Amino acid sequence: MCGKVSDRFEQRLFVRTTMEPMYRVMDLDGIIIDCNYKYARMLGYAKDEIIGVPIFEHTPEDRREVIQDIFEKWKKHTPVNNVRFPLLTRSGNVFDVLITRVEDVHGPNGDLARGRTTLLDYEEVSQFQNKVKLSKYESLYENSPDMYRTVNVEGVIVDCNRAYCEKLGHTKSDVIGRNLVEHTADRSVSAILINMAKWRIDGVCKPVETWMKRKDQSEFPALVSPTNLFDEDGALLGRNVVIQDLTQMKETKDMLDERRQIDKMKDEFLTGITHELKTPLTPIIGFSQALARPGMLGELNEKQAKAVKVILSNATHLRQLVADLLSIHKMELGRMKFVFKEFDMVEMMDNLKESMAYAADEKDIRMTVRTSVKGKVIGDQDRIQEIIRNLVFNAVDFVPTKTGRISVTAEHRGELLQFGVKDNGIGIAKDKQDQLFKKFYQIETATTRRHGGTGLGLSICRGLAEGMGGTIWVESAEGKGSTFYFTIMPGNHNESEEDSE
Repeated sequence: MCGKVSDRFEQRLFVRTTMEPMYRVMDLDGIIIDCNYKYARMLGYAKDEIIGVPIFEHTPEDRREVIQDIFEKWKKHTPVNNVRFPLLTRSGNVFDVLITRVEDVHGPNGDLARGRTTLLDYEEVSQFQNKVKLSKYESLYENSPDMYRTVNVEGVIVDCNRAYCEKLGHTKSDVIGRNLVEHTADRSVSAILINMAKWRIDGVCKPVETWMKRKDQSEFPALVSPTNLFDEDGALLGRNVVIQDLTQMKETKDMLDERRQIDKMKDEFLTGITHELKTPLTPIIGFSQALARPGMLGELNEKQAKAVKVILSNATHLRQLVADLLSIHKMELGRMKFVFKEFDMVEMMDNLKESMAYAADEKDIRMTVRTSVKGKVIGDQDRIQEIIRNLVFNAVDFVPTKTGRISVTAEHRGELLQFGVKDNGIGIAKDKQDQLFKKFYQIETATTRRHGGTGLGLSICRGLAEGMGGTIWVESAEGKGSTFYFTIMPGNHNESEEDSE
């Protein structure tokens, strides 16, 4: 009999590695009416010796109340899953199993007739789980793109992964048994030794930046992130360390720092150069305007008057180019400022017409300015005027001499103020209109040469309009002129109508 039992236990040890479930079928009295061969073998019986035996006899006496409670719950249709309890073998040994499922089997009349229980050897489940955990850990450790090393309390490397060897240029046999300071750059040795000494005292692991040293003595920055390793009694064994190469991160940081410095220098240069350019342009424009006004600084003959107009036109154009460059730079850096204050719409429109008259007179263009908004509104008057001037000067460039017409309007559109600049110029093709407000966009090279410009004006107009809570768009057709509209969100306003012709 002993030999037979011994053989059966050898079979039990063999099946532990298969994770094959055990099955037993019981009736409403708890009598086993069927089972699979593994269930019989695990308990040290032949299958025919199991049939007809109560399930309680396969449970130690001191735990039979537990199995009785489980059995009663099943009969009351209470789910019984993932319950751990012991089984008693023929030789008196005990091993734990896990109930994973009790499947109800009903008779012809629909009543509960029997239950089919699925059991797993708990030790086998634990071994399998440990193998999975170990496999996952080994896979993560060995195949990680980051460097891994394991050191004891003295800092001696007891294990490392493939990435660690490849990054440092060593073989694994070269690494194991070496002290971690041998892979630390001289500049970081003191810091890492102090870190290790503090760790041995308080057991606290903190990430630290250090410099690593390769076999060829080259160095690279790294982030060292350790975690403690303990034995079964809780004693500190060493630490597992993840090491991330910071070379790319450091290069990116250096590049960003350099870019910030360049942006700062560019900002300072543009601010300085625009100031230096505007300083001489101010008196040039001022005296040109004075000379152009009859009788202000003396009478000019026709040739002199034309020369003054050329000076004024080019100086104004240059001032606008300088302002455009500064504006687009501020927009790129997010530094464009808006000052919202109260101003009179009619007064602003009158001033605009007067300040732009010379540009229209130069080509003998008829320009009208009309507003249906009367009284005070709140907004950035300077930015509104900047958009309108940009649109008007652009229109002047594209309308015909003598027969050109430009109309500037301002009106309410719900809560918004809407401005429009209409011309009878050459118009814009439909397929070009979506690109107009992009920075540096020019419709075509030939047009660029004929009309000039940097391609910044409309892009600036869009940025200013959006900065004041509005938008900008164009309605145009080739040969039929164009109308540019933009809106802003004012603080408050009163409605009326005022024309300035």
